[in-house]
Formats: sequence, C-alpha cells, structure tokens
Amino acid sequence: MSTNKAHILIVDDVIENIKILTNILKQEGYEVTSATNGYEALKIVRTQDFGLILLDIMMPDISGIEVCRYLKIDPETSNIPVIFLTASSEENILTKAFNVGGIDYIRKPYFKEELLARVKAALKIRHYEKGLEDEVKKRTQEMLEAQIHLMRMLGGIAEGHSVETHQHVRRVAEITYLLAKHYGMEDKEAETLKYASYLHDIGKIGIKDYILHKKEKLTKKEFEEIKKHPTLGAAMLEGVKLPLFEVAKIVSKEHHEKWDGSGYPQGLKGEEIHIYARIVAIADVFDALSSKRSYKEEWDMNEMLEFFKEQSGKHFDPHLIDILFKHINEFLALYGTTLKKIQSQKRSQQKKKENWLSTWLTKIL
Repeated sequence: MSTNKAHILIVDDVIENIKILTNILKQEGYEVTSATNGYEALKIVRTQDFGLILLDIMMPDISGIEVCRYLKIDPETSNIPVIFLTASSEENILTKAFNVGGIDYIRKPYFKEELLARVKAALKIRHYEKGLEDEVKKRTQEMLEAQIHLMRMLGGIAEGHSVETHQHVRRVAEITYLLAKHYGMEDKEAETLKYASYLHDIGKIGIKDYILHKKEKLTKKEFEEIKKHPTLGAAMLEGVKLPLFEVAKIVSKEHHEKWDGSGYPQGLKGEEIHIYARIVAIADVFDALSSKRSYKEEWDMNEMLEFFKEQSGKHFDPHLIDILFKHINEFLALYGTTLKKIQSQKRSQQKKKENWLSTWLTKIL
C-alpha cells in the first residue's frame, strides 16, 4: 500500500468538515470516501480497502469512540489505523479515544500542514506494520509447509516400515478431508486434520519388523504388540507443540478406539473419542479394505460397503457413516469407481450365480 495513494475514510456528521478534509486530501493524491454517521461508516468500511480512518468523536446516535470500539473488535477492520477528529480539549475524552484503539487525534479547526503531517505519519506506520504482517504470514506459511512435508515423510516411513503402500497415507488424508468437510468443519480445520492424519500410524515405527511383515494370522501375543502402536505414536509426538502435531497426537492415540467401547488402547466409547480420531478411523479402514496389503487382498467394494453399514454404531460413529453413504460416490471416485458401477458388478455376479445354479439343477434333475 503506497502511502500517497491510500484510500481514506472520513466520518463526520458536519458536511462542511467533510468537504474541507476531502479537498485537502485529494490535492495530495489520496482517494477519499466519506460517511456522515457511525452506522454508515461501519457498513462502508467492510466494502472497500481503507488505509486510514479519520473519525469524528462527537456524533449523534453513535459516537466516534463506540465506532472505533466496534472496528477494533472485528478482525476484518481491527488493523485500520484511526485518527480522531475533535473540537474538545477534555482530557478524559481523549483518554477514552486512545483506550479504544485510536492512534492519534487532530483538533478542529484543521490546519492543513498539521493534518497532512499526521495523516502521512499514520500511513507510514501502517505501511511498515503491513510489511511486518506480510513477512510473518510468509514465514508462517513456510513453517506450515515444512511441517506438512515432514509429516508426509514420517507417515510414509511408518507405512513403508509395515510393508504397506506409500500412497496409503495420502489416500487416508484425502478421505479424511472430504469426510471432515461434509461433517461441517471449516476448511482450515479440515486441512489441519488432513495433514495430521499422515501420522495416524507413526507408532508402527516402534513395532518389530517380523510382526508387521507377517502374512499369517498374528498370535495373541503379537496382536498385543500391535495394539501398542497408538500409544507409542502419541508418545513420539508428545512435547511437540506445533498445531499440526498436537492434532496428530490425538489421531495417533485414538484412531483404533471404537464407538461401542471395544477398541484400544483406552476402550473409549462414543463421543469420548475425539471427532478427529473418529473421522480418521473411517478413512483408515476405508482405504485399508480397498487396498491390497502384504497380508491380504483388497476387498470387493460391495463387501466393503456392507461392512461399513454393519459396523455403524459398533466400530464407527453412526452419524459419520450416514455422511459417508450420503456422499459415497465422492469417496468411491478416489478409487476410480462409482456406486452405480459397483451395483452393476453385484448384479452381474448374482446373475452368474443364478446361471450356475440353473445349469447345475439341469444336470442333476
């Protein structure tokens, strides 16, 4: 924002004052918009990008101090600098003006040189602050991208360690995001959960290779070892205070809990299980059943969908399962199929069975 091309909002109930200020500011190249009362100003300020507000303190209906208070509590307008306009010399009024967020004041009647000097100073400060804000946003985004890259890498290591495809964590993340959005999460929260889901199985790094690689059925003792990975994962993430890792810790620890309380490691039940973990649990199982693993073939899609219906209210949150089936084609599209195609395959399989039965009956009758 160039300081000499800034857009300035003038708020004053006296038209003559607005004309004087507008004339002075436009001569210096500033763009000017005006409002004759506080309510009008609060509407206008949301429609355009203002670099500065010149705000009269004493106005009917709503004072400049109250207008400034509203501006400063609204995230969309809180950073716009406010210079108060006043004919008053009462110290308590000026103190209130500064307390609600004003950065300066100009006394009436206006002196052109003073007015322009204060306006220019305020805009320079704002220009500097804006530069700092942009730099902070840039650095924050870089840190976020580094976290995401690290989580994806660690998630891939965990999945590779258990001889599962490197793509599993990516598909789980996509299913997680889609389910979270349909659940009603804001985009930022849904994205955080998406990236945190990369580490849902990070605790598998602490499980012995022969157990993770085993193709035969696990012994009771081996299964007890496998059941340690949620706790191990949470322990690995303990102490990392970055937001993504805080969410990942929840997901890692609770994604094997079940709605009916029969899961592990804590035996949590229903809404005792964090919504993040409930969502990732569905995403994890959805992809696990849909994909070939070292110890199993991928499930038939019909069988998989029947499994989710049967496990609603048992393994999984029934509300989330309702959401899953309401938008099932969006989830199936991630695997290059549709419900219509699956139903067609089911009818074809049924027809083959009927033809086989008819042929068999013909031979024995």
